[in-house]
Amino acid sequence: MATAEITLKSGLTYPGISDICVKRAMIESADVTYLVADSTKVGKNSFASLGAISLIDSLITDSAIQEKDLEWLKMHDIQFIIAE
Repeated sequence: MATAEITLKSGLTYPGISDICVKRAMIESADVTYLVADSTKVGKNSFASLGAISLIDSLITDSAIQEKDLEWLKMHDIQFIIAE
């Protein structure tokens, strides 16, 4: 699953509400939830919130992610995969 932005305060956010119902259904039916978001999406907010970051099990992102963002993920028990 992808997201527009991700923050601790707002969680997973999107520019519009049209995707929210589909994304929520995907999360509810999954055993494990992977979020794909490049490092520029971390720490930014968009218009509509899907929910807390605790909805995901693992974040797949790029190697440009900042160390402070990796620490933030670790603090919230979110695994991460750095794609090359």
